[in-house]
Formats: sequence, C-alpha cells, structure tokens
Amino acid sequence: MQNDILTSLNRGGTGINISELSEQLTEAEIAPRRSLVTERIDRAELRLSGYERLRGQAEQVSEALGLMRGLAPFAVRSDGAAVAATVTDPGAVERQAARIDVAELAAAQVLSFDGYTDPAQLVGGGTLSVEVGRWSEDAPPVFTPGAQPAQTITFAPDSTLEDMATALGALDGVSARVIDLGDGSYALGVISETGAGNALRFGVAPGADPGLAAFDFSAGPGAVEAQAARDARLRLNGIEVTRPDNRIDDLVPGVSLTLTATTLAPATVTATPNTEGALEVMQGFVEIVNATGRLVGTLTARGFAAETEAGDLAGDTLASGMMTGIANILGRGFGAAGAHLADLGIPTARDGTLTLDEARFTAALEADPALLDALVRDGITGRDVVIEGVPPAGVEAGRFTLSRDPATGAATLDGVPVFGAQQQDGDWLYSVTSGPMQGLRLTVAPGTERAEIGYAPSMVSSLQTYLAGVLAPEGALATRERALDASVGVETAALDALDRRSEELRTRYLGRFTEMERIVTQLNSTGDYLTNLIDAWNSDN
Repeated sequence: MQNDILTSLNRGGTGINISELSEQLTEAEIAPRRSLVTERIDRAELRLSGYERLRGQAEQVSEALGLMRGLAPFAVRSDGAAVAATVTDPGAVERQAARIDVAELAAAQVLSFDGYTDPAQLVGGGTLSVEVGRWSEDAPPVFTPGAQPAQTITFAPDSTLEDMATALGALDGVSARVIDLGDGSYALGVISETGAGNALRFGVAPGADPGLAAFDFSAGPGAVEAQAARDARLRLNGIEVTRPDNRIDDLVPGVSLTLTATTLAPATVTATPNTEGALEVMQGFVEIVNATGRLVGTLTARGFAAETEAGDLAGDTLASGMMTGIANILGRGFGAAGAHLADLGIPTARDGTLTLDEARFTAALEADPALLDALVRDGITGRDVVIEGVPPAGVEAGRFTLSRDPATGAATLDGVPVFGAQQQDGDWLYSVTSGPMQGLRLTVAPGTERAEIGYAPSMVSSLQTYLAGVLAPEGALATRERALDASVGVETAALDALDRRSEELRTRYLGRFTEMERIVTQLNSTGDYLTNLIDAWNSDN
C-alpha cells in the first residue's frame, strides 16, 4: 500500500504501479511451482481419505465376523418357568430333549446373631476361626470340614459389631452385614455360598472376651441358623442328581441351566435349529460383504466411462487385492465335509456379490445344523487326548504333537512347554499358556507318551486372520498411509518454503523497481531542468 501511494504521488517517475508489477512477476515465478505442490498434496490427501474409508469398512467386517463367531446352530428353550436354559458352548449342543424335574433348590446357610442395640456395640477381642464344610443331620450334628483351610480373624479388644461384619465379609465364601430388625434391635447376618458343602462353623479360641465368645457354634449351629445350607435336588430324564448351585453347567452338553423354583411337572429343555437367529446374522454378513465390494469398486474406479468418476484410489492394487483376498476365502470349503456358503443357500455371483436365499438357507440348516459349525467355529480334534477351549484367532490350520514323559509328567506341545498336574482320577491336565495353541486345556491318561491335535480354522477365523493382517500396524495399508502422511508433510514444507521464496522475490522486485523509479525520477528532473533552461535561452534570444 505504501508503494502504491508513493507511485501515485511520484509523477516524475515511470508511472508504473511497481507494487502490482512486483506481485505479478513474483506470482508468475511461484504460481506454477505452488500449483504442482498443491496438486500433489490434494492427490495424497484423496488417497489417504480412500484408505481411511477402506480401513473403516474392514473394521466393520471384522465386527460382523465377531458376531458370527458366537452364532449357535441350535436354539435352546425350556417350556417351564422354573428352569431357564442358555447356550454356553454352541459346538457341544445336542439335538436331544432333556426333562428336568426340580425337587429342591440349592440354598446358602444363613446365620443370625441378634440381641444387639447398636451397630457400634462392643463385641471385644479374641481369635475367631471360620471353617467351610458340611453339617450332618445327626443329633447332635457333626461337622465335616471341606478342602478349604480354616480362616482366622484376630479382633482387637475395642472391636464392634460393625467391625465383625466387615472382617467376616472379607473372607472367601462369606458375606456379612449388620441388619436393622426394625424393633430397635440389630442382628449380624452371615451368609455362606449355596450348597450343603459350603456351610460355616465358627470357633472362638479360649481367652476371648465374652462378647466374641458368644459367636462360637462349633458344637452345632443351633438357634443361630436361620436357614441350613443345602444342595439342589433334581431329576434329569428320571435320574436323580444333586448340585451345590442353582446354575448348572454340566448336565446338558453345551447348555447352562438356571433353577428358579421347584416344579410340579418336569420342564423340557429342547434344542432346535437356530434358523431365525442364524438367518438374521447371515443377512448382516452378506450385506456388509457386498457393501465392501461396492466401496472397493467405487474407490478403485478409473473413470474411463463417461458416466463414472475416478475413485480416490483409482487403479489401486491394495484395495482391489483386499477384496480378492476376501473372495478367495469365501470360495473355500470348510470343515471335514468341505462346507461352502453355497451349501447354505448363499451363492456367489460372477461379480463377487453374495445373495442369501432365505428358503434354501432355512431348509439346509434344519436338515443339517452342523453345516453352520464349519463356517463359524474352528474344528479341533484330538487323538489320545481330551481337548477343552479354543486357540486364539489367527492360528493357521495344522497338526500339533503333545510329547510327554509318563514318569515325570513333563510335556511339550510342538516343542512349547506345557504345565500340568495329575488329577484325582490319575489323568494329567495340562494348560497351554503360550504358542499357537494357547488357551487349550489337554487331558491325557497317565501312560500317554504322544498325542495328536488337529486344527482347522473356520471361514470366520480365516477371514478374521486375513483382515487382521490387512489392518496390522505393519501391514501394507498402514505402510501406505504412513508414506502418504510423510509425503503430505514434505509437500507442506515445500509450500511453506515457496511462501518464503515469494516474499523474498516480492521484496527484491520492490527494492529494484523503487531504485529504478528514483533514477528515472532523477533523470526526468534533470531533463526538465535542461528543457526549461533552453526555453529560457530561446526567449532571451
């Protein structure tokens, strides 16, 4: 602005707007370079945006696969309100009805120590021992301690009823609190865990204060027992069984039973093909796979046709390769029978899209629910070994050998040490804490020297493993994103450098043109002087 004013005021110079000229010359030199750098930044940011959309879609597919992993081929229901049934191990559920007749629910032992006027009433000091075990129905009753060792609490002389409740509540298998009975008095309520074998016995060591000694019922619970501990008693298909809890996980394979009341008539627990739940989950899976294919097509479109635009990742082999990898897995057969998606009424079209024929899907699942297992659950088999648990996602198919020394029990699984202990029945139980089979529990007979484990990942596991590689921090997608981020950083620095160069050029041009104006002004002034001088001479003559 200052130079504009000077130019307009200085009528003795060239008359050129040197500020505007400086800007034009500077822009003529800098603009082409800036345009090239900006174009490179725009291209990189477009590709980054495309990769971000691709990553988000892959993450959504992974989430959908997580839902499919928990899909059960069977739906379990109970026709009695007293017995609830839920699936805990979908692969273990059997297509067989079970009749459950509940005679008695499991209960915890409830102890009530009353006669107190204040929660802060002094109890006194001494040593209290708490044992967990079983009281007999003899007169007098006999206590049989369980496997858990006795727990001991030492109370200070100024201990109160509240202190006692806090200390007892901190013990394993015990809960306790002070209860306001509503008539101006208080009681200490103590509850064990459910089951006849979880009853409590309190013993007070000699020398304790009388207030603490009142809690001793080592000879029998007597009047302090408001409710005796007992097991649940029920019949499974007419066979009498007892359990210490009202939640029972080991009677019906793959099913957890929750007992809420006794029954007048047996409740029937049945397993039927989970067609409705499976159909809903598979519809979501088909939709998200097709959505992924459409997104990849949009991102990688080259824009050759007049009606299409080039995508953010036009011609990108990484994006198209991800979809090819997914399609290759979807086209495989899984399980011992080589089950395909098409066997469940989910064929693949030539363009890679999936379609779900609901009628075929339902009919196939009702005829053979195991078809779904091969697609959503990993297959794991063993020879001379009983296997519990599943390995982590990402393990490739293969066979693994358990080698052990029958004399010492020391064992390895494909060279990886496993840790075990001998059980009461003589078998050895090993836990696999590292290696590809991490998470498995293996049971073998004491004389076993060698056992074989076979593992075949499902379609879901195979897809999860593939996508985990795509999304990995060191994967190709992350590598390209980092390279593009670095490129944007470099080009942004180049833009900053161009801005500095532009300012330097403009300043230089202004300086030179200003000097030029000074010289021209000086020359013009000298010319005017000479002209006036000659004019004066001519007048005189």
